[in-house]
Amino acid sequence: MKSRTSELAVGFFVILFAIAIFFLAMRVSGLVGNNIEDSYELTATFENVNGIKPRAKVTLSGVKVGQVESLKLDPVTRLVTAHLIMDGALTSYNAEQLKEVQKNALEELRYSSDYEAAAPAQQKEMEQQLIANMKSITNIDEDAYIMVATNGLLGEKYLKIVPGGGVNFLKRGDQIGNTQGTMEIEDLVSKFVTGGAGNKSDNTADTEEKTAPAETADAEPAFVE
Repeated sequence: MKSRTSELAVGFFVILFAIAIFFLAMRVSGLVGNNIEDSYELTATFENVNGIKPRAKVTLSGVKVGQVESLKLDPVTRLVTAHLIMDGALTSYNAEQLKEVQKNALEELRYSSDYEAAAPAQQKEMEQQLIANMKSITNIDEDAYIMVATNGLLGEKYLKIVPGGGVNFLKRGDQIGNTQGTMEIEDLVSKFVTGGAGNKSDNTADTEEKTAPAETADAEPAFVE
């Protein structure tokens, strides 16, 4: 009886251990939930997201900084909006970095024509508005773009953020305006073949035009009495 009880207890703990390992593996792989503590959302609209699925990673400079939460197709425009869950710990400035960013932005503002033409009171208001707008910024430039990329030739598809070079930054909840969708090999081959066929037809027509006068001259020989 005692042996029977021990076997049941061991079996019970083995099952619990297997379930725990399963959920841990699913969580680490990103298939269940997300392990991002300071998360926020960005969106991006694409013409083609073939190969991109929910849970696909989003990278910046080769580092995973988020993942695709969902994809939504607009039935009118037939464009796809990707909702991204981003890691705030990797895409936000700390207090010291934010001060430096604000300082650089204020310097650029003071060199602008609108600032120079404004009255002192308006200039102060413009500076305060700029600082207020930068409280929830990310470290992703407004002119950055996001593209569908592939790990190797036959690897998984993911979204890659390519940094810009401006001093204005996206805020949490904004939309990335510059996007590049999936490049279909079939479309590229089709364009290449169509372009080649068109050139060939043009060359053939030019050749026929050039040879036509010669044929006419041969067909009508000159007679000498």
